[in-house]
Amino acid sequence: MNLVFTAREFWQPYFYLEPEGVNEDEVARQLKIIQADFPVREDKVQFEVQGRQHVAIHRIVEFSFRCGDRYSLLIEYELETDGCLLELFLVDGQSGTKSKMGWSDLACWHPYCLHPEELDALLVYWERHDPRWSSQHLPLLLICQFVGLPDASSRDSLSARAQTALAAVCPTVRMEIPLHISEGDSIWEDDPELGWLFTSDTYGCYSLRNRPHLDSKKHHFPFAAFRELMAEVRRSNPEG
Repeated sequence: MNLVFTAREFWQPYFYLEPEGVNEDEVARQLKIIQADFPVREDKVQFEVQGRQHVAIHRIVEFSFRCGDRYSLLIEYELETDGCLLELFLVDGQSGTKSKMGWSDLACWHPYCLHPEELDALLVYWERHDPRWSSQHLPLLLICQFVGLPDASSRDSLSARAQTALAAVCPTVRMEIPLHISEGDSIWEDDPELGWLFTSDTYGCYSLRNRPHLDSKKHHFPFAAFRELMAEVRRSNPEG
C-alpha cells in the first residue's frame, strides 16, 4: 500500500476538497510519494490576463479500477492548495473514450452516480480481480463519495463501513468522513430502459444519472456502457 494513504494530510483534502494546512511543499511531497504506484499527469492550460498569455499546470492523480477486459473506472484527483477536484470516469479501452460519471468540487458538484448495491459488487470484483487493490478498504474510501444515498439509513450504513476502512488503513487517524444524503427528495428508481436512476420529483441536480440530464450538451451519464460494465462485473463475481 502506498504510504500516502496512511496520512491524515492525504485524506483531509481528498474528503473535504479544502486542504487544511496543506501548502505547496506538502502537495509536492504527496505527489512524489503517490507517483511510485499511480500515474500523476500534468495538464497545461493556457489563459490570458490583461493581454498577456499565461500557462497553468494542473497535476492530476489517476486511480484506475479494472472492470473486465473492456471497461474500467477512473478517479482523477487534482490536489491544489486553493481547492481540490475529484472526478469519476468510465473508460472504454476498446474505443479509447472516457465518459464522466460524476464529480465533486467547491462550486457545482454532481457526484452521485453509483447505487449502493453496485458499490458492493465492484468492491468484490476489485478485491478478487484487480491486483492494484488487495483489499476492499482503499477502493471503498476512494469511491464512497460517489454513491447516491437517499436516506439516513443508507448514509449511516456506508459511513460505518468507511470509518472501519479508514481505521484499517491508517489506525492513528481520527476524522469524520463526510457522506451526505442528496438534498431534496432523490431516490433510486429502476427504469426499464436505462436501469437505475438517481432521480427526484423536483430536479436531480446533484447527479447526472437521471432523465433531466439526458439532453445535457456538456455531460450525461454513460448508461449503456455502464450496464455492460456491471454485467461483466457480476458475471465474474463468485456469487454470479
